[in-house]
Amino acid sequence: MEDYQAILDVFDQHHSFALSVHINPDGDAVGSELALYSFLRDLGKQVRVFNTDAVPDNYHFLPFSEVIQGPDDVQDYSPEILVILDASTRMRIGDKLCRTLIPTKAVVNIDHHDTGDRFGDYNLVETDASSTSEIIFRLIKHREMPIGRDRALCLYTGIMFDTGCFRYNNSAPVAHRIAAELIEQGNFPVDGVYRQVYESVSIGKMRLLAEVLQTLNLTQDGKIGWLWATQEMFRKTGTTPDDVEGFVNHVRAIDSVEVSIFVSELEDGRSKASLRSEAHVDVGKVAADFDGGGHQRASGCVIHASHELAVKRLVENTQKRMRSITNGNSGR
Repeated sequence: MEDYQAILDVFDQHHSFALSVHINPDGDAVGSELALYSFLRDLGKQVRVFNTDAVPDNYHFLPFSEVIQGPDDVQDYSPEILVILDASTRMRIGDKLCRTLIPTKAVVNIDHHDTGDRFGDYNLVETDASSTSEIIFRLIKHREMPIGRDRALCLYTGIMFDTGCFRYNNSAPVAHRIAAELIEQGNFPVDGVYRQVYESVSIGKMRLLAEVLQTLNLTQDGKIGWLWATQEMFRKTGTTPDDVEGFVNHVRAIDSVEVSIFVSELEDGRSKASLRSEAHVDVGKVAADFDGGGHQRASGCVIHASHELAVKRLVENTQKRMRSITNGNSGR
């Protein structure tokens, strides 16, 4: 792992930058990326931001969100430095960006996933951090630059999201202390941030949830539960796979469930999966078996199979890991 000063030295020694995050960006990906964009701009750098997928509607309130461009906007842009945030592998930024967004000098990898590759020429990877946003906070503080209101709002949103509103076991005391400092510096209403991220729901998304809940199923022992959404459901409700964020938590709320699975059918026939674990099963390892990634308690992957077959494979993999735990192994 590189230290913070080494990364800051790279930033100081170069002028042009590109930033990118994993496909289907979440609150931590978007928040950390936008905060770093602002930081580099304040250092006088040329910065452009390219993501495979658009910013979800519930994050449009974040400062600088309008600067994010898509893969088709790269064209002939060749930055000196490419910074990839919150992605466990370089491929997680998407196939097209992997092919076209090529730096002339180096790749900087900033991440907190314990299943991630050290794919950068420089790697700032802290698996004990609650979020990539927490790492960006430390990076800015190391430079002794003020966080400021806009960056505080971005970073708080990222930490809030990746800690599940400070409910997950990555909500260490340091995450709470950083959050408190961000609230003080940003002077924003935390209830307003929560509403923007979690309670800004369209009628289409509510109707989609009603459809999805009809697919609820559990293994015989009740320890694994799953839901899925199909393309037909999206068409019927006027929604997209972007609208399913948080649906996996409806399975997680069932008292007997230890591992929750949510699968969305994509237009090309593949299936996007979100996984959550309560205590024992490392779902980051489950996702990694399908070329995905994440954390022990929250992860995701894309499987080249129908939604039904994807669920079957994920359940079988999870059951195998549960049996391993029962037999005295770590299950990881």
